[in-house]
Amino acid sequence: MTAAAREALQDCKIALEEFVDGVQGRQWWLRWITCVVLLRAVGHVLRNVDGRRDAKLRLAVDNWWSTLNQSKLSPPIFWSLIEEERNAILKEYRTRAGQGVTVHLGGIEVNMRTGEQKADPPGPVLHHYVLNDGPFSGLDQREVLADAIAWWEEQLSAVERAASAA
Repeated sequence: MTAAAREALQDCKIALEEFVDGVQGRQWWLRWITCVVLLRAVGHVLRNVDGRRDAKLRLAVDNWWSTLNQSKLSPPIFWSLIEEERNAILKEYRTRAGQGVTVHLGGIEVNMRTGEQKADPPGPVLHHYVLNDGPFSGLDQREVLADAIAWWEEQLSAVERAASAA
């Protein structure tokens, strides 16, 4: 019933799979934008494509949207991430997300009396993809995106159940 919306959600899952450690700079930016915009596209496609295919589904979608709009700010996964972050990207080309890297350098110790040397190997390189503001501040972007995908899956299933019961 929600085939087109699920297709957009599937593309978001694929984009998230490509959001791996080591993605930096413009690559990171494009992966983040892609995921956020696709998450918002799910709702538009649900209403404008799937909702137009079937009268029962249209009623279920309209009721779902009405309930969601009455609960502004809740759930934050929709209002603060999917809606606000998408708007910030598309309307202002900015984001609350950030990226960083921690590099643990190795070193050499030299005992000046004996001349003995001890080398410490470098540690692992750690990549950080953290949300810097809002209700998900401090969380890894990829985890929040995965939560948003799971939320959409639940919502699409609920809309399908409502349409089947009508």
